[in-house]
Parts: sequence; C-alpha cells; structure tokens
Amino acid sequence: MYQDSRGLSYSGTDEEGIAKFEAAMAWNFDYRPNGLEKVDALLEAYPDFVMAWVLKGYSIASEGRFEALGNIPLSFIESSSIAATQRERRHVLALSAYVRGDIKKAVEIWADILNEWPLDLLAFRQSTGVLFWMGERQRLVDTAAKIAPHWTENTPGYGYFIGAFSFALEEVGEYTTAEKYARRAVEINPSDMWAVHSMAHVLEMNARTDEGIVWIEERHGRLPTHNAFVGHIWWHLGLFHLEKGNIDKVLSLFDQYIYPEASSFYLNVQNGASLLKRLEFVGVDVGHRWERLYEGVRESVGDYLFLFTELHVAMVLSRSGNAYQLSHLHSSLSDWSKLRYANETAITQQLVSGIAAYEDNQYGIASENILPQRYNLSVLGGSHAQQDILSQYLINAEYKSGNYNAVTGLMKERVSRRTQWDQKPERFMEMWHQIEAIKDGVSNDVFYQLLRKVH
Repeated sequence: MYQDSRGLSYSGTDEEGIAKFEAAMAWNFDYRPNGLEKVDALLEAYPDFVMAWVLKGYSIASEGRFEALGNIPLSFIESSSIAATQRERRHVLALSAYVRGDIKKAVEIWADILNEWPLDLLAFRQSTGVLFWMGERQRLVDTAAKIAPHWTENTPGYGYFIGAFSFALEEVGEYTTAEKYARRAVEINPSDMWAVHSMAHVLEMNARTDEGIVWIEERHGRLPTHNAFVGHIWWHLGLFHLEKGNIDKVLSLFDQYIYPEASSFYLNVQNGASLLKRLEFVGVDVGHRWERLYEGVRESVGDYLFLFTELHVAMVLSRSGNAYQLSHLHSSLSDWSKLRYANETAITQQLVSGIAAYEDNQYGIASENILPQRYNLSVLGGSHAQQDILSQYLINAEYKSGNYNAVTGLMKERVSRRTQWDQKPERFMEMWHQIEAIKDGVSNDVFYQLLRKVH
C-alpha cells in the first residue's frame, strides 16, 4: 500500500496516483476553477481509488445545495470491493452523513479521524469548513490547536494548515497570531485564497481599511485565475471601499466581479445580497440589481444546506417583491424531507420574518423578530463581518421607529467590535460621542455616515 507525502496510506492507487491526488487537493484548496475535472481524470486512470471518490463527493457537496447532495456517487463508494483502510472507511462514513445533510455527524467523524491521523489535511479542511457554517468558532480553533504540534514548516501542506488556523483565530479575536499565520501562508503560496481571505478579515475587524484595499488590489492580476470563491475576496474589497465612501467603485466591483451575472451559488448569493443591502442602508439607489439576484435564486429557494444563505435569499425575495416565494421559504425550512436542526431552523424562521417585516416597512415587527436573536446568529454560520448585515437591519429598524436610545446602544456595540477601543481609546470615544448625538436628532446623511464608517 502506498503513502502520501505526510505518511498516510491509500488503497486502489499507486505512487503516481497519490501524487495526482495531492495535486488535486491543492488545486481545490487554492479555489482553482474546474477542480472536479481533475478528480474525474484521476478516477478515470484509477477507478478503484477510494479517496479520489471521496474527494469527488466532498467537491460536489461544496456546492451547498441539497439538490447537489443527490449527485454524490455514494452507492458506488460504499459497495466498492476494494479493501479500504480504516481511515478511508471513516471518510466514507463522513461523506454518507453529509449526503443525508447531517453535517454535525460528519464533523464528529472528521474529528475522530484527526485524533488518530492528525496530518490528514483533507479531514482538517473539511472539518474547519463545515464548522464555520455551523458557527462553531471556538471549536474551529480547538480543532487546529490540538493537531498543531504535529505540523511544522517542513510538513507538506503546512501553508494550507496555518491558513485555516489563521481564519479560526481571527474569528475568536486573536488577530495578532491570525495575521502572522495568514501572511506566512501567503508567503508559502501566493495562490492560497483562504489565507488571503483570512488576512482580509483581520484587516476588516481591525478597521485597517486602507491596508485592506491595498492587500486585495495588489493581487488583482491573480484573482481571476480562481473559482467562484474569489467573488468573496472582491466582496471584502467592496466593504473596504464602502467604508471609504467610494460608492461608484463599490457598484463597479459588484457589476464586474462580485455578482456580474445571475448565480445560485450560495456564496455569490450571500455576497450580492448583503452588499446591495449595505448600500441601500446608507441611502444608495442600487437600481435593478436585485432583479439579477432574483434570477439567480428563484429556482433554489429553500434548497440551501447552510441556513445563513437562506437569510440572504429572504433579502432577495423581499426586495424583489416576491411575497409568495418568501412565504414558501419560511415554510420550506421545516420540510421534513431535508435534514434541518430544530434550534437553527427556529432562529432562521424568526429572522426571515424580521427581514420580511423590515422590507414591508413594519419596523417595529422587524425589531421584535431580530432583537431576541442578535446574540444567537453564530449558530447559523458566517463570519463576524458577514453577520453584521443582520445588525444593520436591526439598527435601521430601530432608527426608522424613532427608538434612538436603542440605536445608539446598538451602534456603540458595533463600533466597539472593530475599533480596538482598549488600544485606541481616543478614536473610540470620538465615535462614541458622534453616536450619542443621535439621541438629540441627526440628519439621515449623518446617520448614514455613522453606519458606513465604523471607526
């Protein structure tokens, strides 16, 4: 039985097949286009390569749709007569759980794999990716930390390990170490989009807006060589420019790179909907762009595996005036034929109701639905930066209801997350006083500026 560069054994292949498998994994970890084609070519040469079949299954699952899960060739994998290793059999079990939509079970199996094979990079990246969409921020860090002593600069794939570790650290506020790991991962491999992405989050959460623009724009030439995930990098650039007040630039980024055409890919939907709504919240007329988003999601309402996406679908349906489909979305979240988790579903349904109420100008009802859930958002997945769109819905609902005490409190909380108030107390207090003035009445333009510029 042959082993890979980290000493893991594989069945149904040889040394050349394993080398191609590792190359296919790296291609996927870099978010390069047409990754599935590389896996299919590998399977054509090695039809009994168990882990290549598993990688294909994971790749299909990454589409984030229940519809896609049905395309995973699980029956072939499970019925294979190849004598798979114990590690490989566990991967098959994890994929089987994923096919059922039971991502929590899959995570437990990946954790079990990492306890015994801490250098299984595929199990690590699958685990951290799904944990993110489960909102398990501390577990993201724990998953990386428990196996970190097994990884060194000399371990093949080290950059892919610390890039993911970096993002986990960023999400729990360990920005210094997160930045160190992200920069090192990008030094090792400038095409490591997850590490590039992690650094963008560090800069976002530290209100280092100008640095964020430079960080992404200096990679402008490289970004088009990556797959749809790269739209999320452009989204971060859009946020930086929005904070600077460069509205025309934001709209140009939206039209050229972030959501240039109708797409149902879950991350594109999130990027597009949240950016358009952020623009509207600061008084920008976005024209007919919501119609483009509706064209993308109209056939996939209620089919997204991760509920955070469905919140963005609710934004699209509300802004497009599709009340019937919005009602269908709310009820479809309880569809017994798709595995959902009760707590997460209940939170999502209440937030969908809040979004719908806001877009129907029922601001009091919107606040009643969103306010109780504002500290429960993490269980639906998404980063701090992404979840901020729900905070903005709540702030605007209270503002339009004239509840200025609530507005100031919510905006002060929001600012405190990004200004490093303990390190820059003067800047924090300046913002604090500007927000406090809302109680005495301010123009919409002043409110928009405070909402847009968070440091």
